[in-house]
Amino acid sequence: MKKMNNLLFLEVRRSVMDLTRSLIVCVLLIFGVVTASATSVVPPDFTQLVNESDYIVRAVVKSVTSEWRENNGHRHIFTLVELDVREVIAGKPPQPLILEMLGGRIGEEEMAVAGAPKFKVGDEDVLFIQGNGKNISPLFAIMHGRYPVLKEQGTGREYIARSNRVPMQDTAEVALPMSEGAGQALQLKMKSAAQALTPAQFIQKIKGAVNPAYQRGQPRLR
Repeated sequence: MKKMNNLLFLEVRRSVMDLTRSLIVCVLLIFGVVTASATSVVPPDFTQLVNESDYIVRAVVKSVTSEWRENNGHRHIFTLVELDVREVIAGKPPQPLILEMLGGRIGEEEMAVAGAPKFKVGDEDVLFIQGNGKNISPLFAIMHGRYPVLKEQGTGREYIARSNRVPMQDTAEVALPMSEGAGQALQLKMKSAAQALTPAQFIQKIKGAVNPAYQRGQPRLR
């Protein structure tokens, strides 16, 4: 009986060890998939942002709609953002201009692309657009291609912010990583909207940075 109990104990221990190993393998596989599928976005510098975009516009969002699309037997949600173009800053955008991006919400189902900006009707932005309808995001370097036009409280003065709504005082800030969470909150306290670039100043700097002889660099995603 004692020998049988020992054998039973060994068998149970072996089963537990096998289960533990299986769980570890599963965790490693999941971690590997997440790591492999994660996309980090390299901030462009201002010259790259301007000259590697297909076109640059100042626009207001007219409508936002989401739809299902099927590709190779898989369904994905895409969001279509129709824009009212107020000014063409560079390039030749199509008319009408409708941004197509992976992700969105239909009913109870939602797909989200990490870091991708979300639009709502009435938003006004300066947008740097590249590969619309071809890339998962039509914005150059995803969040680095959107610059909201906001209004200062009290004065109503318009100013430019980065995609995380932190006021932008200099175009050199384009090349900085995009802060979120606590870092974003700290920057919002430290950055003054009164000292941020106005849309006119930003647009002037964009036009001044356009270089017809510029050679496009390497893709900004890795």
